[in-house]
Amino acid sequence: MQARMTRARAELKSWSLLLSLLLGHPREFYDRVAGYADLVAERLVGESPTYETVSWAEALRDVQARLGCVADVLGEPALKDIEEHTRRQLREISIEDQFTPHWAADSLLARCCYLACRLLSPDIVVETGVAYGVSSAFILKALEENGRGVLHSVDLPPLRKEADRFWGIAVPRALRGRWNLHPGTSRRVLPELLEETMMVDLFVHDSLHTRRNMRREFDEVWPYLRSGAMILADDVERNRAFGELRRREPALWRVVRDRERHPLHGRAAPVEFGIAVK
Repeated sequence: MQARMTRARAELKSWSLLLSLLLGHPREFYDRVAGYADLVAERLVGESPTYETVSWAEALRDVQARLGCVADVLGEPALKDIEEHTRRQLREISIEDQFTPHWAADSLLARCCYLACRLLSPDIVVETGVAYGVSSAFILKALEENGRGVLHSVDLPPLRKEADRFWGIAVPRALRGRWNLHPGTSRRVLPELLEETMMVDLFVHDSLHTRRNMRREFDEVWPYLRSGAMILADDVERNRAFGELRRREPALWRVVRDRERHPLHGRAAPVEFGIAVK
């Protein structure tokens, strides 16, 4: 009962903040309302796809066959360090921020972000969706180990009180030198960002999980991906957008479905995300 009341109060505050944007920031108001409308429409008429899936272990074998040994990377002390830091950080803020723990990336996707960065040794990584910055932290830790590369993160911060305080909080200060944070929706920010970077080695989608938004992001980023570059996409089971990527004949396309063994927060949960290599 108490949890429901807390959630209801938080939602009421969010709606109040949304209405306050109408006068001061009308473009942001439009972007947020459009996103909510897209979500509602997809829940009413959208169809969930039926993907053939592989386990995490099977996905690792497929990635290794194309990009190199994964066991050494997954055993690196740096990966263990960022996992422990993230668990500690999420545990510390859970007392104050109980409303949206599901925003944090799951442990398998976060590990996959680290693994991809270490195997690809990218110069340019672009991600959409930040929230607490879990995937950002794992990417930046891998870039530090590589000694090269930058991360561009695009996100519209959560509409809530003290959003700036929790936005990206999982990223250690020592890793932020390689991090460029771009506030705004991917619809507005991503095209210009891609024109600036001209090339992307790794793209991570974890923003608005609607078919329209995911398909737009994939369509926009694909021409900028170098040969051998990778796309990672969370929650691909919600719509058909990730499946439509197969029309572009990627060198590798997999949907991972498994269960966390060592979650970064909360209890172990089932996870599903996509991997595609150009």
